[in-house]
Amino acid sequence: MIRSCYEKIASLDAFFALLSGILLILSFPRIEFSGLAFVALIPLFFAVKRSGRKNPAFFTGFIAGLVFYLGTIYWLTVTMERYGGLPRGLSLTVLFLLSSYLALYTGIFAWGIGRMERCRVPLLLGAPALWVALEYARGHLLTGFPWALLGYSQYKNLLLIQVADITGVYGVSFLVLLINVAFSRILFSLRRIVEIQKLFVSLGSVILCLLLVTAYGASRLNAFRSERPADTIRVGVIQGNIEQKRKWDPTFREKILAIHTRLSRRLIAEKPDLIIWPEAAVPFFFSADGASQSRLLALIDDLGVDLLFGSPDFRIQDGKEVFFNSVFLVSPGARLRGKYDKMHLVPFGEYVPLRKALFFVNPVIDQIGDMTPGRSVTLMQTDKGTCGTPICYEIILPDLVRRFVDGGADFIATLTNDDWFGRSSAPYQHFSMAVFRAVENRVPLVRAANSGISGVVTPEGRIVRATRIFMEDAFTVDLPLMEHTKTLYTRFGDFFAWICIVVSCLLVLRTLPPFKK
Repeated sequence: MIRSCYEKIASLDAFFALLSGILLILSFPRIEFSGLAFVALIPLFFAVKRSGRKNPAFFTGFIAGLVFYLGTIYWLTVTMERYGGLPRGLSLTVLFLLSSYLALYTGIFAWGIGRMERCRVPLLLGAPALWVALEYARGHLLTGFPWALLGYSQYKNLLLIQVADITGVYGVSFLVLLINVAFSRILFSLRRIVEIQKLFVSLGSVILCLLLVTAYGASRLNAFRSERPADTIRVGVIQGNIEQKRKWDPTFREKILAIHTRLSRRLIAEKPDLIIWPEAAVPFFFSADGASQSRLLALIDDLGVDLLFGSPDFRIQDGKEVFFNSVFLVSPGARLRGKYDKMHLVPFGEYVPLRKALFFVNPVIDQIGDMTPGRSVTLMQTDKGTCGTPICYEIILPDLVRRFVDGGADFIATLTNDDWFGRSSAPYQHFSMAVFRAVENRVPLVRAANSGISGVVTPEGRIVRATRIFMEDAFTVDLPLMEHTKTLYTRFGDFFAWICIVVSCLLVLRTLPPFKK
């Protein structure tokens, strides 16, 4: 009888955890019911409140996280199977292992709020702080994987995301979590008349916080409407839509160059100051292939426009060939104006960590080779302004992009190739994260993607252009170059996340039993 009751309780808690995971999935692109993010964790809170020794909160949180990540990063199997040649069973195993690792963070979160609940630590502060601390940890430990942070679900909510120029995306995550806590407190308090007074205090605090954030957002949006740019730069963006399997096929090289050339010539009548080709758009080693380099330089002279493009590069270091994923800026007259080597490489995409132990995933990187990370942030100086050029995955790293702007970039030009992900939700998720980099640093952002989404984001986070995926496209846009001081986020980085780390550690330590000698 007791065992039967326990099994029913455990299954009910698993259902609540499953529900939270599903609601979180629905909050993110491509489904994008972003309002669900504000209530998605209420079922998890309910399950944690019911948890005990036989049904620990950690496993409830782990289930919620596992469901969420399996439903959010499922697109990894597309990459592993289509381009890595891994069998379905093995790719699903890798997906499950990575999702399980990520779910550890939600498990720790559930464990932490469970302890806070029992020790009467205020969850209105403790839960959001702990969530942000764990998001930050997830983005930095073991090379970091800051994909699908909770704040990204609100990338179209212009009022809320303006605070990111102070707190980064973590501030929006904090606010979304805070509202989840408030709603859960309301539901729990309605069952007990005694807790009604506490409810009003909590609710008042959340409403005040929300009013402050939205008021700040409204003021920033109004300021941008009245502000006039000091200058503009007209940028042409090329989306060649080159199939990944053919990108490095020598017999298809001429076709690739012909496609990018044709699309670039289409824009010349609009007199761009700069044309951008996507990541690895040049299917040869620009610095080493003399004949192909000469042809590209002749094209740049013919266009009469600066060209920013991605190309693999290699150098000899310590007697060995090392390869880089690079961006070049070349002006007419064969003037190399800048070069940036990608610093943060994608594990299992551009290199294999622990290669000897994980030999079975080596085929995943056969299309690109084993890359070497660049050593420093470098800027590209055009005639109209200075740009930072984070490559592909780097755009989801707030602190790295911040370093470009802190170093003097007037705008961000990110080059990427999302063809790896197929027609999954990944290109939409990837693009949504780029929106925050524009808001955090108050600079315009332009994105050139091989197969889409290419687009443009204003300094207040407004998406003014977004292409469809898997189609050729070319367009020009006038980017506003603002005269403004650096934002708090640009100057000080993730100080808000570090405050959350300190606060959450102190609150969790309060819940631990005293040390006995």
